[in-house]
Amino acid sequence: MPGHSSHLRSSSFLLIFLVTALLLLVHAFGYARRTDSHFLPTQLSFIVENGISNFNGSVAVPFGRQAQAANSFSPIHHSTRVKRALGEDRQCLVEKGKQYWEKGVLPAFDGKSEFPNPNFGNSETVLEGSGWTSFEELEPLPKWWKDTLKKAKGKVPKSDIRKIILDQSHDFENDFGAQTRTSAQYYGRYIPQNNAVLMYVVRSPRSKVAARQVPQDEIFKQIPRMNQLSDLVWFTWSRVAENPGSLRYYGLEGITNAIVKPLMLEIFQARRGTSDVPWDKRVTFDLSSDEGKALFGSPLGVAVNWLLIHHAGVLGRREPRVTIWNPKNTNNLGDNFCMIWDLIPTKKKGSFGKVEKEPKT
Repeated sequence: MPGHSSHLRSSSFLLIFLVTALLLLVHAFGYARRTDSHFLPTQLSFIVENGISNFNGSVAVPFGRQAQAANSFSPIHHSTRVKRALGEDRQCLVEKGKQYWEKGVLPAFDGKSEFPNPNFGNSETVLEGSGWTSFEELEPLPKWWKDTLKKAKGKVPKSDIRKIILDQSHDFENDFGAQTRTSAQYYGRYIPQNNAVLMYVVRSPRSKVAARQVPQDEIFKQIPRMNQLSDLVWFTWSRVAENPGSLRYYGLEGITNAIVKPLMLEIFQARRGTSDVPWDKRVTFDLSSDEGKALFGSPLGVAVNWLLIHHAGVLGRREPRVTIWNPKNTNNLGDNFCMIWDLIPTKKKGSFGKVEKEPKT
């Protein structure tokens, strides 16, 4: 019977192996069903799973998997979740936001900022010399902003608003010689009636040149001198607003940035337990929180940094707060990640509700 026993043992091992494999397969299938894949595009799923550092060869902080843990949300565990999501993986964004605020914005009011204002001279000349073309047309107020104004008890403009497109469509020269156009685009709605700028297409010269597989340390040689979003926004705002210092709100909609969108997604999951965050469930942070610092130090928060640093003499002292939300299926477009910065003048109140606090454990 030894042969029979050996055969029985082999069959048992095979059976155990098959059952284990089946259980693992079922677990994997169940996990995949729980990952909210219906709102995570393939590209974003790759980023969340593997980290930005492995995506297209770019170098940035790795991302965790908190975005996929929708069913594990609990206010009691919020502090731990935020520490995992922001305190470790996102620490460089938090530190960057902190440095911008402490070493840039705050000292900007006494002229000691570590981030000095670049001298562009005549902005009209620099705009054209940097290959930018400006187009302007009128359009109705976007529904999401109209709804936001109503809920925030703000003034809703009765007339159409200005949509201004900046297109880096011409070849140009910089300090390194003649360069090919980058085809960068900045689309924005400029609404002096609300003291607001709302951007909805942000394709920077740097990102366009990076897409050509140019080495990181060579990109700056192929972009126009006037390339920062903040500089172009300020230039345009100064043209349409009678009082440029009245700028109060800086917003972005349809956010797809490969660093900012996953960051917002994880904040939504940690604070609201879902990615479906309409205006009524919006999340607001000041810069005392890690989330606020991380958003302030992110690629889309940097424009706020530069606006406050470079134009402190006109804007005066401000205390920025950021509100984020995602009115899913707006105009049947699926996700519509939105961010708006309330640049609150000193001694005034914020417009969009109370700042998020750490829940009691």
